[in-house]
Amino acid sequence: MNITFAYLAAESIAIEILSSVLKKEGHSVKLAFDPGLFDDKQYLDIPFLKKAFSRKADVLAEIKASGPDLVCFSVGTDNYQWASEIARMVKLEMDVPVIFGGIHVTAVPERVIANDFVDMVCVGEGEEAIVELTRSMESGARDTTIKNIWFKEKDGVVKNPVRPLIQDLDAVPYPDKGLFERHIPIRGGKYMMMTSRGCPYRCTYCYNNVLRRSVYGSEKKYVRQRSVESVIDELKTNREKYAFTNVAFMDDCFVTNRKWFREFAARYKEEIGLPYSCMAYTGQIDAEMGELLKDSGCNRMMFGIQTMDKKTREEVLKRSFETDEKIKTALKVCDSLGIPYSLDHIFGTPFADAKEHEKTAAFYATTKAIRVCCYALFYYPKTEITEDGIRAGILDRDAVDKIEEGKARLYVYGSSLRDDEMKVFRALRNFYALLPLAPTPLLVFLIRTGLYKTLRFMPRAFALSCEAFVSIKTGHERGVDYLRYYARHLKKVFARKAIDARGAAQ
Repeated sequence: MNITFAYLAAESIAIEILSSVLKKEGHSVKLAFDPGLFDDKQYLDIPFLKKAFSRKADVLAEIKASGPDLVCFSVGTDNYQWASEIARMVKLEMDVPVIFGGIHVTAVPERVIANDFVDMVCVGEGEEAIVELTRSMESGARDTTIKNIWFKEKDGVVKNPVRPLIQDLDAVPYPDKGLFERHIPIRGGKYMMMTSRGCPYRCTYCYNNVLRRSVYGSEKKYVRQRSVESVIDELKTNREKYAFTNVAFMDDCFVTNRKWFREFAARYKEEIGLPYSCMAYTGQIDAEMGELLKDSGCNRMMFGIQTMDKKTREEVLKRSFETDEKIKTALKVCDSLGIPYSLDHIFGTPFADAKEHEKTAAFYATTKAIRVCCYALFYYPKTEITEDGIRAGILDRDAVDKIEEGKARLYVYGSSLRDDEMKVFRALRNFYALLPLAPTPLLVFLIRTGLYKTLRFMPRAFALSCEAFVSIKTGHERGVDYLRYYARHLKKVFARKAIDARGAAQ
């Protein structure tokens, strides 16, 4: 079978793994990729430029040219509307089955399969389900009893139950990096991978909250870990192919299993020896863990602090596993060892106010963070915090409908923030862009006097320019890779336009 995935503006490890699974079955797999220039759902949203650089028609042409027997979309809430538009275009021009999967679908499958451009949805993990689906399609007699998959039939929707989580992650094939190689700068750049699935915590704003509450609540082992041998072997295998220079571990929490990490750190240092970045919770970082991270090559930690207000942290975000003391200890450990780190902060949390954000900013100003990543709270479908948003009067039924349709304003552009909150968001977003560049006394002064508020008048380009400068100055791989991504795709666009212009002239 010919199977085509369509994806927007990023690399997807999930799609890469599904591609490997399908190729192992003997299928041909293609990718129709939209670079999403100036509409990448992460940092840049420039309306007049995103229209000029739109590639939706090209994505449709690539899908048609691939001659697919099945078209697949893996979606989160942020790219769901993009995927819906492409799928709608596909259905207008082709008679081909379309399946949607991914975390957004898993949260609201009823809503997704109700669309006339969707024939099937996959709820939960897709590796085993897509193998069974393609086998049945190849046989000519589609099996509508496949677990994890819902089928749209003439007399209604067949809603099959979810199968147990895959426990042996070593049995899952390595991701097919070649699928994205033409579009993402892997060679000579960043290698993204995951060593585990699941998170031990249930923060109310995270999709793990949905998975653990609604989908996999009966699973005794939600967090699963690959063996160190499997992780090292994947890195060795693909390093020979792609000659990447740094590794980004995308696990929800990379250091949950301390025994595992001790073994990993020793082998990674000896057998791989490349700088890497990872995410962790501050409560897991003590002197021993810090030494292991530093010695094994960690050159950036990412901590999701979100707030320094105890009440919001414990009662709204349900992050009682973190405390002010644990946060300060972890950052001191990183500072003492010279491990750079970034901090995540959320605006718009229900029941929070400007004073809470100022209190948090005053703390951040005293740290050595190389970046504070600012996000306006995005209410992902079916997360627990959505209920708090309704109680706080921030959300109503119409707002929830927009969220579940993927039509809400994205987190980097203010999400559900109101006017007064937007002023604080814009001011502190620019303040945090200055944080790695300005002296601490000046930063503290700006917060204490309230002068930081004047920064809200600075354009979005100000913060982006500061962040780009810091990325280049510090050699921060993720920031540099983002710049390389845009450079690569803009070069392709202009080269294509030059060819078209020469053709027109002839």
